[in-house]
Amino acid sequence: MPHITLETSTNLQLDHQAFFKQLAEQLIETGHAKPLGIKCRVVESDQYYIADGNPNYKMVNLLFRLREGRPKEVLIKFSEIGMSLMEKYFEDDIKSKTIILSTEIKELIKGQDLTKNAIR
Repeated sequence: MPHITLETSTNLQLDHQAFFKQLAEQLIETGHAKPLGIKCRVVESDQYYIADGNPNYKMVNLLFRLREGRPKEVLIKFSEIGMSLMEKYFEDDIKSKTIILSTEIKELIKGQDLTKNAIR
């Protein structure tokens, strides 16, 4: 863990590999995420409506799915790391006021949400 999903509108420009590499490194540095547990993916949608429907608007939601049990401070830190990185990568969009950024944390319940990791 964590499972990380970057949900975006398709009108977004991003080097996904570079973004995920930096994100993973920063999460690992906290001591609360292990390299072998990190899985990142992008879900792009070409069907979206943002604010007043302006087709130039963009959206990004960074979803972290984590096993339950981390202290609230760690969850907040993960969100802050994600938001800070998105602010860096989407600085121009922020300046042009054309993007909405958000983070989301979902805790997975032990025994109910199962994982089998064969990459070891």
